[in-house]
Amino acid sequence: MEIQGENAFKIRAYRNAVETLNTLPEPIAQIAAAGRLDDIPGFGDAIQAKVKDILGTGTTALYERIKDQVPAGVVEMLSIPGLGAKTVRQVWQGLKIESISALETAAQTGKLTELPGMGEKSVQKILQSIERYRRYSGRIRIGDALPLAESLIAAVQTFPGVSDAQIAGSVARGQETVANINLVAATSSPAETLRSFTELPQVGSVAASDAHFARVVLHGGMEADLYVAPSSEFAALRDARIGSAAHNEARAAADRDGSVEILRAIPLEIRENGGEIEAALAGTLPTLVTLADIRGDVHAHTTASDGKTTVEQMAAAAKARGYEYMAITDHSQSLYIANGLTPDRLRAQIAEIRALQDSLGIRIFTGSEVDIKADGSMDFDDDLLQELDFVIASAHLHNNQDKDAQTKRIIRAIENPNVDLIAHPSGRIINRRDPFDFDFDAVVAAALRTDTALEINAAPERLDLSDVHARQAGAAGVKILINTDAHSIENYDLMRYGVLVARRAWLTPHNVFNTRPLAEFEAWLRR
Repeated sequence: MEIQGENAFKIRAYRNAVETLNTLPEPIAQIAAAGRLDDIPGFGDAIQAKVKDILGTGTTALYERIKDQVPAGVVEMLSIPGLGAKTVRQVWQGLKIESISALETAAQTGKLTELPGMGEKSVQKILQSIERYRRYSGRIRIGDALPLAESLIAAVQTFPGVSDAQIAGSVARGQETVANINLVAATSSPAETLRSFTELPQVGSVAASDAHFARVVLHGGMEADLYVAPSSEFAALRDARIGSAAHNEARAAADRDGSVEILRAIPLEIRENGGEIEAALAGTLPTLVTLADIRGDVHAHTTASDGKTTVEQMAAAAKARGYEYMAITDHSQSLYIANGLTPDRLRAQIAEIRALQDSLGIRIFTGSEVDIKADGSMDFDDDLLQELDFVIASAHLHNNQDKDAQTKRIIRAIENPNVDLIAHPSGRIINRRDPFDFDFDAVVAAALRTDTALEINAAPERLDLSDVHARQAGAAGVKILINTDAHSIENYDLMRYGVLVARRAWLTPHNVFNTRPLAEFEAWLRR
């Protein structure tokens, strides 16, 4: 629809409907059979009619029409990072290009430059994006996979004969991207359980099955596997399906020593053969940070820049989550695309927050997400930064510098005495933009020397720091803050993804500084 230039509101309605379907607590067929489609938010008459068509016939007239009009290869081009619907429509209709391979050939031979506004620089970006797409192809971000897995397992848990069902595999371990979904279930009726699984509304087709297993292809192309066993064998099945291959191999050797129960105490997220088996046997497994440990979220945006809600609404939502403190950190002036605040607008916001402070029942830190300039200086002068309670430094622009320049730039920001946190330090966007090149060892050393925190950004498209870098920074003694980078009230729910990264990084509440009480957090800000 987007490629065809359909109305943007109509497109958004269908996207929202898909997201809602993927997170329903019960099968859509049951809801429809009970006449409760009206109860689903955003499901108007048009959406309901198409749901009924799909349930009754497996398709809709709209889908069949679009499928006939738009070649599948053209739709696939939308998956290329940075290639929007307008450009896809342009190359399809202007040059009759109908596949990624044909697009690549046209770029390599110079044919793309025949299109209006398509210069050599744009062509090179497309070639780089195609290479990146092929590298990431088939990997789904955890922020998309986990809600889908949760909706599937919630359905499996309702099946007759099922006494237990859990998410397994790379989703259970919280990997930042996954290839498929793995589920396990204890059941007294394996055939019926597997049949019910293959008939779920999220399922597009059945790829394979036997007496103990079914693999389905979900709408959208992702595969999901369900393994079943009697209750007496479920623990062994779950163990085998949760750990990585390397973990399971090492565990099999350790199990020979009669240490099964000890090894079952290993947290799911670290079952990667990264030292967890040795730690379990030695009794030195860390107590990993949990969502309940988080006392505040100090990276949030409002309508003053590119957020969707007000200061008051964001603060009230943070309080409702039980937080003791939060920070408003709208963008700084150089980030024009995000409506960055000028110094005058920031000072007005500081006054607004201080006027609200006593009425909201939560400590609100005045702050800003200040862009790091190309030379490492800050987007606001030091006098203004000193007026703030909390300063985030982040690099949104000038990220094509070489390794040495990028490293010096970040370290200069870290060494600014007003800076408290480096946000999303690598600048990556998972499956779309690679991290920029910098010396992370040097950044860790600078952060430790200046007592500057590094962020695990919990937005599923970022998860930055990565688990590898977070583990290195935490082990070095650097303070870690897990933040959602919330642009709406709903974004506060993303905290769980940041906690997953922290757990995969072996971080404890001691490592994650926004587990600290308000008084201790404030004392650090006064350092």
